[in-house]
Amino acid sequence: MTDNGLRAGDLLGERYRLIDRIGAGGMSVIWRAKDETLDRLVAIKVLDPDLAGDERLRELARREAWAAARLNHPDVASVHDFVRTTRRGQEIAIIVLQLVPGDPLAEKIAMGPLPWQEAVRIGGRVATVLSVAHRAGVVHRDVTPDNIMVHGHKVTVLDFGIAARIGEPDDDSTGATFGTPAYVAPERLDGTPAQSATDIYALGVVLHEMLTGTVPFRVRGWEDVANDHGRPPAPAVAGLPRPVVEVLQRCLRRDPHERPHATELAMVLDRALAAPPRRWPRYAAVGGVVVLLAGFGTAWWLVDDPASPPSASPSASASPAPSPSASVSATPIPAGSATATVPASPRASTGGGTRPSASPPTIPVPVTPTVDEALATALETVDEGLSKQEIRNDVALDLRQTIRNMARNPKTRAQLDEAARGTREKIASREGEGSLSAGYAARLRADVEQLIAAIAKKL
Repeated sequence: MTDNGLRAGDLLGERYRLIDRIGAGGMSVIWRAKDETLDRLVAIKVLDPDLAGDERLRELARREAWAAARLNHPDVASVHDFVRTTRRGQEIAIIVLQLVPGDPLAEKIAMGPLPWQEAVRIGGRVATVLSVAHRAGVVHRDVTPDNIMVHGHKVTVLDFGIAARIGEPDDDSTGATFGTPAYVAPERLDGTPAQSATDIYALGVVLHEMLTGTVPFRVRGWEDVANDHGRPPAPAVAGLPRPVVEVLQRCLRRDPHERPHATELAMVLDRALAAPPRRWPRYAAVGGVVVLLAGFGTAWWLVDDPASPPSASPSASASPAPSPSASVSATPIPAGSATATVPASPRASTGGGTRPSASPPTIPVPVTPTVDEALATALETVDEGLSKQEIRNDVALDLRQTIRNMARNPKTRAQLDEAARGTREKIASREGEGSLSAGYAARLRADVEQLIAAIAKKL
């Protein structure tokens, strides 16, 4: 579709000033805009004026506002306003939404499968949103990676543009105007009333795609949606808990009555993350380190020092995932210690040789964050600076886009060097003009250098 004459600087509804276009769909375009009445940034979804004369499509726009407004949940983009106005003699409908930071889940998946813990966490958050929606009588009907935004640990569900009331007749028997084929449940083509199970099927497809990088079934068009694809595949992912595999396969069953409810799905996924990791054997616990000495063919087996207080095992004290600035040690280290120490006396010896007085010092090994982790850290710094008014609104938006482009676009080291130089110059320029404070400029420089190192490691 076209913008139909919309331009940056246009004023819609006598209060929303368009800034730049940030997205487009089959029936609408999305603009970043400023609410000049309340002095805040918003997202404006504008129905294509060429379609605005279709009462059915205008009703879809109104329904999106209705559906999202019913869901008071932090993981749903809030609806601020719904306006019908006239532009150049044509009636247009606009939905004013919360401007959500972050990146579409589709972009993360395009970079490869996600770690199963991250995929399960995101899936659990979306399942919780769907549980709230279904209890409110709303079916989303377009759950796809493009409609899920991820920003650090925050997950936001977008676009209730084709939402329906549970039990409402589905008057589209072909699915031609609804959803993306790979995520559409087969019963949608049968014209059955709107039901929550269709959202569960779509989320199952998304979860499988996050875990493996591909959708579970080969679906290119609506004829493929109608085909029976047989038993849902189990994702072959190392370490993925069995309950997750089982509930995912249930989500993808052809019969909607065999799929789990959103509440059950969220519970299974949350429990998979909360399950304690496997405990190490006793001889590998922090207080009882096994040391093998190669010199003189002597092995020392060292056990707990009876005089020492019990200490937690690494499985109990380790954090779920390292932060970008975290480091790991070559051997387990008790909390509060810089090095691992050898107990006072060995349990037994199996030869001559001399017992060493202490274990070798532990040298921390730096951990280079992934590109996604480093990118999230830099974007969080921008958002924090914006919230504390240390970075001007328009500068924060510009910096976020610049940093994202640097993370996504370079294919060669030369391209990375050029993008890095431009990013460094932009930070220096913004600091010099006073729109970026010195403190946040310094933090952002460190974050950007960390991101550059992560990108270079992949090239």
